[in-house]
Amino acid sequence: MHPRNPYNKPPDFAELARRYPLLRPHVFINHTGSSTINFKSLPAQRRLTEALLRLDYGLSLTLPDDRLCPPVPNRLNYVLWLQDIVKFTCSSATVRGLDIGTGASAIYPLLACGIEHTWNFVATDIDERSVQFAEQNVSQNSMDRRIVVEHVQADGPILQSLHTSLMDFDFTMCNPPFYSSAEDISRSAEFKEFGPNAVCSGAEVEMITPGGETYFVARIFSESLQLRTKCRWYTSMLGKMSSIPDLVSLFREHSVDNYAITEFIQGQTRRWAIGWSFQDARLPDTFARVSNPALQNVMPSRNTLHHAFPGARSADVLTSALRNVLALINGVTVASSAPSVIYDHSSTMLVHARSNTWSRAARRGKRPETVHPDQESPVLRCSVECRERSSSYTSSDVACELLFTWVEGKDRLIFESFASHVSRKVNSTLQDFGDII
Repeated sequence: MHPRNPYNKPPDFAELARRYPLLRPHVFINHTGSSTINFKSLPAQRRLTEALLRLDYGLSLTLPDDRLCPPVPNRLNYVLWLQDIVKFTCSSATVRGLDIGTGASAIYPLLACGIEHTWNFVATDIDERSVQFAEQNVSQNSMDRRIVVEHVQADGPILQSLHTSLMDFDFTMCNPPFYSSAEDISRSAEFKEFGPNAVCSGAEVEMITPGGETYFVARIFSESLQLRTKCRWYTSMLGKMSSIPDLVSLFREHSVDNYAITEFIQGQTRRWAIGWSFQDARLPDTFARVSNPALQNVMPSRNTLHHAFPGARSADVLTSALRNVLALINGVTVASSAPSVIYDHSSTMLVHARSNTWSRAARRGKRPETVHPDQESPVLRCSVECRERSSSYTSSDVACELLFTWVEGKDRLIFESFASHVSRKVNSTLQDFGDII
């Protein structure tokens, strides 16, 4: 589950029922003495979704009986991941998102706009009934000015709104139909050892698409190859881990190396999300990679590099050495410096490099590489964090390291060579001067 998800711990169902009386008939005490609901009861699920949205986010939903009832904690995971992506790669005052297949609830736009007051959405669906309820839900939550619901044709472009809009988008999101047929749904249920954990009320249009989710997201990717930077990040949730290798193969086939994979675990339910971008802004590994051993072969290359310095006695010493090294590299500037929000003994610098002046090839050139002050964009932006952590054995032992995080750039080799060059120079500086720095 996303670390900021408030539902990391199960809710107090008895307290929820007290505050939302419509949930009360569905709450009971289980064999452990805890209050809970029957998640295989559709009415209980609907009342729980209504309660969480009303009490925690001030949202009111009208849900038809024959359409999906979205579980709030699961949907929130996806929104929080997108929030991470936007905050790290987008500087726009107003954020524009496209929700593909918004469903009757329009849960993603409503949740996202409830959390982020500068976000706006276009929400699309091919199902007229879902569109009617989505419009109703948007209206009854007074979100009409921020969320536009559009009915699109099933045989038309999935990213129709991007094709026709005069404005760029910051992200797309999608919870696609997972299955290719009713038989596919049955096979999926058979693979679950104890059967499904909850009842599903989804209509066929919400659950099934020709070729399943892999083909559907592949269509989005194919359209994105034409639209490219019209949108910063294209993303989609996935219900099957087996879909990820096929999609990553597509990325690699088209030389798209700026992509991200994450995993959402909610109780016994596991989902994944994948995203890709044609722009130069990069994501740190915490947002773009997961530790699942089954997925390591398809993970994107690391954008966060760790370099340890056992010779540095404190983060202050390491920071001084780093500043000295950066000051000697032609064309490199430190744009900002701030204390870390995670570690007490830590500071972070944002480094801009207008050109590659540190590589062996550049340093062997007959003349130093010229740096133009009016050059449009740097070849590299990265953050460098000087971190100090106490040893788990004794409080007197410390481990100092530099964390290089690629923020922006086209060429991964430039980032990696910069991190390697700076680390070598910092190590030499520490050896030569030690604590005198």
